[in-house]
Amino acid sequence: MSDDDQARRARAEEALRRTSASLVLLELGGHTATGFVISSEGHVVTSLHAVASARAITAVLPDGLRSPVVQVAAVDERRDLAILCLSVPDLAPALPLGPATLPREGEALHVVQAHANRPPETRALEVRAVQVLGDWLTLLELSRTLPEDASGSPALDARGQVVGLATAALANGRALGLVIPVRYITPLLKTSGPPRPLSALDAPRQRAARVRQVPQHPVGLLEGCAMPAVESVATLLGQAINVGAPAYNRGDVEGCYRLYAHTAEQLIDERDDCPGVQRALRDGLLRCEGLRDAEDRAWALRDTFDGLMDVIGRWRQSRPTP
Repeated sequence: MSDDDQARRARAEEALRRTSASLVLLELGGHTATGFVISSEGHVVTSLHAVASARAITAVLPDGLRSPVVQVAAVDERRDLAILCLSVPDLAPALPLGPATLPREGEALHVVQAHANRPPETRALEVRAVQVLGDWLTLLELSRTLPEDASGSPALDARGQVVGLATAALANGRALGLVIPVRYITPLLKTSGPPRPLSALDAPRQRAARVRQVPQHPVGLLEGCAMPAVESVATLLGQAINVGAPAYNRGDVEGCYRLYAHTAEQLIDERDDCPGVQRALRDGLLRCEGLRDAEDRAWALRDTFDGLMDVIGRWRQSRPTP
């Protein structure tokens, strides 16, 4: 082993040791999630969806100490982030957050997950894509999926710096591994107000049922489209739904609609190799022009997306098996 390899290995081991000391296992009565300490005051960041509506949370520290979590410092519903407060500060060292510069596609990352009664687990992955979903969110899609209890784990770059919070996601039955960059975590500490009770994590009330108008396209809509192009369309639609639907459910209806509209416009601009997809998306945007309410427009585009996902599924089944 060369001196350079030894130095890189030593840096990686030191980064893992430092990260492990700040990991927190969150017990939520039936399931667990991971978080990590980011301040000397005992602030723990994790995925909001992993702790939503929790009535009791117990933080298990790396040394085995158990501490109840009864307060919430900040919640970012649009970006699926929550900052919890440990009952006592300085129970674990704060993990410094890395720079706001994002890793590029193909770069290696390590996701470090907390476990009960055994050492942390480290997963080596790569950045599959940098997804810009609007001026309010850019995220990283990972090369592999993550288990649900890995949500809230820190993601480290090759230098051992924390570049974001990893989360398990699901879009139309397709699992995804995502990373929410640190650029969205740091401001939460600066803008957090007085601590609030755990009820701040409550899921929003459910809206009334709605009659869906999902288009039923013939498989011929995708005639002439190459498999990679169709898969790219499905991936982008799935990612938009995966972010937009939770935003809608949390009350950010306008943000959901803007994301869906941006996605539709992007695909219309980029997918000249799938004219049927472009026509369907133009029809969806045209339908929105006659709707005044952001909620109705969001549902109109969601129906458009679901219609395309449905025909893509039938198109896949119609293809000959390789």
